[in-house]
Amino acid sequence: MAATATDDGTGMALFLGAVRRGEFETLLARGIPCGVLLDANTKLKLGDLSAFRVVEEFDYTRPKAELVGRIRDIRDRHGLGCLINLVEQYVAHFAHAARELGLPAVSPESAALCIDKYAMKRRFVDRIGPGCVPPFMAITSDDDRRRFAQMAPFPHIWKPVNLTSSLFVNLCQTEEQEAGTYRTLLEQVPGYYVKSGQTDKPFGLMVEEFVSGPNWSIDCLVDGAGNVVPTPLIEVLTGRDVGVDDFHHFARLAPSDLGEREQRELTDLAVASVRALDLRSSAAHVELVGNKLLEVGARPGGNRIRILDLAFGIDYLFAYYQTLNGLAPDLRGCRSRPTALVTPYPREKGTLVAIRHLDRLEKLSGYSFHQIRSQVGQPVGLARDGYKAPLYIELQAPRRDDLREAVAEIASWDDLFEVSGNGR
Repeated sequence: MAATATDDGTGMALFLGAVRRGEFETLLARGIPCGVLLDANTKLKLGDLSAFRVVEEFDYTRPKAELVGRIRDIRDRHGLGCLINLVEQYVAHFAHAARELGLPAVSPESAALCIDKYAMKRRFVDRIGPGCVPPFMAITSDDDRRRFAQMAPFPHIWKPVNLTSSLFVNLCQTEEQEAGTYRTLLEQVPGYYVKSGQTDKPFGLMVEEFVSGPNWSIDCLVDGAGNVVPTPLIEVLTGRDVGVDDFHHFARLAPSDLGEREQRELTDLAVASVRALDLRSSAAHVELVGNKLLEVGARPGGNRIRILDLAFGIDYLFAYYQTLNGLAPDLRGCRSRPTALVTPYPREKGTLVAIRHLDRLEKLSGYSFHQIRSQVGQPVGLARDGYKAPLYIELQAPRRDDLREAVAEIASWDDLFEVSGNGR
């Protein structure tokens, strides 16, 4: 029988890869022992792990059999209740290790569908219908590229088939621009796999017709029988929504002011996408644009644990823990408070010289917290160039309008990041 938070000797929850601020604290507060097997190569900013029972490192570029052996060793020394993964980069490791150890988790087969966006969209077309996604194609040659240009009108979206956080996602308005983007991605993406320790991922590119419209995300939990429980809709502002030619997620806002019927339709589509991928004993992060599916990740969405807590009082992490222990997830909320999590990016690529306006930031209506995630002297840039956000901001306000005004003011700071061009 799976351990619960109130059992004596509750088994340890072992996080894989990395764990950041806001992604573990509620488990500790409930008396659930936590540990982490960190990726020795991670560049993510970690949380305060001083209360963890186990903090050890492993090189996740090593064979998965070695990972399983390492987890078995930890289990023998410290006990183990479940594995938890919160990062896209470790979905395949998580699925493989859990199956080998006999623990509930997403299956390797479903994980593979979630990692490969092209295979995922083919499954959506087969199970839901062609109208749920924009036209798309896998690209392996210039002939493929030209053929898609004849099939679907510009603009087009180009992306690697297996990266997240809008990394290397490019919008192309013309055939000439598209040809250049194709060459650039062929040059840059394989190198990023090496730099980020993801050498186990096969390289692939795909293109799809650009769909304009608001961006949304819905996270879900799925039990071992395939029953899907959705969380509230989150509004997403991309760089393009605030005047930056990039698809990074600039801000996440909740609660949504979208109408009840529209929210229900988007939620139904999200649930259908999760079922189409045969997910079980898993979290699912569903991204949508307009009324179309973009993708599903087999893990909680980035920052979703935090925003669901702040905006609704939902302990999404504990509910995920319950799911991984064969228990019914408790996704009940206790409040509804306008909340935004903002991750601005510099508007050019180069070396970070300074982050400005932090004094103005702390005086904004609803300001509650910020964290600097890139240091002076480090390379920074847009998501399309392979970079993550240098700054993370939390805002909460009594009124939704006040929150939106604060987000808009941050977006207006064109000089928030001082960057020396070309990395000099």
